[in-house]
Amino acid sequence: MAGLFVPLVLIPRYTTYCGANATSFTTVGMDVSEYEKAVVSFWRTAGMNVAGLQTITFEESMDQLNWTTCAGGPFTDPGAVTEAQFQPELTKRWFRVNVTLSVVGNGAITCWCLGFLMQRES
Repeated sequence: MAGLFVPLVLIPRYTTYCGANATSFTTVGMDVSEYEKAVVSFWRTAGMNVAGLQTITFEESMDQLNWTTCAGGPFTDPGAVTEAQFQPELTKRWFRVNVTLSVVGNGAITCWCLGFLMQRES
């Protein structure tokens, strides 16, 4: 039997990130020790001055200093105005998402990332 699903908002609708070249934006780490995986949807606009694919990475950590990419990938940019679902597996205490812009000069994208956390079975 699957565990209980708990709602999760990593990046609220509609969040805009602006920056130059390869600027990274990272959410605050959240304690997910009670959960085994996340089931999230990610969407973004075409953006302004966007150069190719953007990078989305789901990361986990035991100490909030050393972050590694979660298993369950690959986590690839779905492309402009396209929604994709990801299921990062959670094996460490802290969880976050990192969005890196790939822009020419100064650029921006608007995106959101939300879904559910699945509780561990006891």
